[in-house]
Amino acid sequence: MDRYSVAKWWRQACDFFFSRRSRELGVFLFFLVVSAGFWLLQTLDETFETDVVVPLQLTDVPDEVVITTPLPGHLTVTIRDRGTALTRYWRHDIDTLRLSFRDYDAGTTNGRVRIPQADVLKHIQGALATTSRVQAIRPDTLEYYYNHGLNATIPVQVAGDVDTNPHYYLLDLQTSPQEVQVFASAATLDTLTAVRTMPVNLTDLQENTTVEVALRPIRGAKLEPDRVQLTATVDVYMENTLEVPVVSLNFPAGKQLRTFPSTVHVTYTVGYAHSRDITRKNFVSLVTYEEILDLQSQGATKIPVRLKSIPEGVSNVRIEPSEVDYLVETVSEEE
Repeated sequence: MDRYSVAKWWRQACDFFFSRRSRELGVFLFFLVVSAGFWLLQTLDETFETDVVVPLQLTDVPDEVVITTPLPGHLTVTIRDRGTALTRYWRHDIDTLRLSFRDYDAGTTNGRVRIPQADVLKHIQGALATTSRVQAIRPDTLEYYYNHGLNATIPVQVAGDVDTNPHYYLLDLQTSPQEVQVFASAATLDTLTAVRTMPVNLTDLQENTTVEVALRPIRGAKLEPDRVQLTATVDVYMENTLEVPVVSLNFPAGKQLRTFPSTVHVTYTVGYAHSRDITRKNFVSLVTYEEILDLQSQGATKIPVRLKSIPEGVSNVRIEPSEVDYLVETVSEEE
């Protein structure tokens, strides 16, 4: 920018700032700031309430002591005072409230300690201006649990719903670890059979899924760890067909059953992981001599085919044909 341009810009700026309109705007802004200042001073002279966060810490805890349920990390204190006095709490935090474990140690193996509110109020009020008053403290009850290392290993139990897509099924559901260490009083440990997870909700699963789940807190107890990995293993359903013979049972000597056909086709649904474990030997299509006599008394010419044995994990079983022709032959003992 050359010298002529700078001079021109300077003249324009001076003309603007020293113009009548600019002077009027300056006077307006001046009185606006003064009015806002008077309004602020008048407002701050009134009484208000504000919330102040006070850090909380338990000190002097011996090495052999386990705090099973700790104090909260902070308190929320509602303070009432004039606005001008409350501004100090916007600039300066109240010092940490430190409570000594030794002041409340009863010398027992384990216990529950409730901090008197008078102790808390004394510390907080001492850190406030003389005109400030405490209206409320949240939480209004302070307590912690502790013991001297008493613990037990407790299994983890999954709570909630874990569902798969209709074409899949839940093959396995495991947590890692499967057990956790629980530090608590003897009375609590004696009645504790499982540590439950927080409710989980896994739906329409079509693949193996792993999620981190928090354990449900137990009052007066410390859980190590307090979170577990939950793994849901899913498997796909498949359909298979096997040829199964029709077998006779309890026929007297000299009597022999023949069916037409001699085998039936069994179609079933099974998980892919178990499909190789299922063979024709796992299915039993059995006809007893007593059933034949009953059918003959009714004049029936066909035998309904029923399975006497179905392996575990198999579902939706269908038999083809569902009925077979039969013949009871008399054979010589030599045969």
